[in-house]
Amino acid sequence: MTFRTAEEIINDREKGASELLEDVFEGIQEMERGDIIKFLEKLVKKRYSMTPLVNLSNRIFISIERNEDIEKEIQESRDEFIRYKNEAVRNMKLLLERREKNKILTLSRSSTVIESLSDVEKVVVLESRPLKEGRTTAKKLSEKGIDVDYWVDAGMCKAMEDADCTVIGADTISSEGFLNKLGSRALAMISENLGKKFFVVSDSSKILPERIPTPKKETHPPEEVWDIDSNIRVKNDYFELTELKKATFITEEGVKNSKEIKKMAKEKKISERLLDIHPLIRER
Repeated sequence: MTFRTAEEIINDREKGASELLEDVFEGIQEMERGDIIKFLEKLVKKRYSMTPLVNLSNRIFISIERNEDIEKEIQESRDEFIRYKNEAVRNMKLLLERREKNKILTLSRSSTVIESLSDVEKVVVLESRPLKEGRTTAKKLSEKGIDVDYWVDAGMCKAMEDADCTVIGADTISSEGFLNKLGSRALAMISENLGKKFFVVSDSSKILPERIPTPKKETHPPEEVWDIDSNIRVKNDYFELTELKKATFITEEGVKNSKEIKKMAKEKKISERLLDIHPLIRER
């Protein structure tokens, strides 16, 4: 893999978190301690909403503060990232296998979700406007031989009536809630109203340490929604926060409820360097 600069990773809006983190691993494996610190600090300051990156940086900073073997720490972090994701996928698959019905509804695009649903019979995919990441999800699942229905976001309530449960991913999980693509909160509320299970499959790389604020604000070009020259304010938020208690979480450790997720966030150690450079903490 070709080494990518911090600026290239910061400006990359095509790759998902897992792919970008692999780029980070490739870069820091070849760096000296001082360069690793500068590289990660630059990334955290600009991509603090990318929780796996924040958690990796936190772990490396702690290791540097303790004067530990950085090469070993980086390799162990990389191995764990892959293993934990695979274990979360396996746990989600096992849970779905035990359910009598197997028609799943999902939203947006998550490699973890796509892998988790690779053995089910039918999936209902919401388009996830404005970038319509649902199209990628629908195509990838269809290529696996899965029967796929594709719905516009506004049809999520009707689509849910014919589904057994919802399975989505998460960009960030914190003690405040879980952050995911716009529409996730509505799905959670609809699922609750219809008495259907709502699962979030995600490994612990997405769980923020308790003292790190949840990255709630992220605005995007209004032209993606409506390119209009007027005084109409076009809102284009990609993400929203949903209460932890609305979901059942599937991690590398198995099934977790909201109290257990909060405990995992609370138990995460945190680097003083991360506290010093994190933009949301510096704003306080």
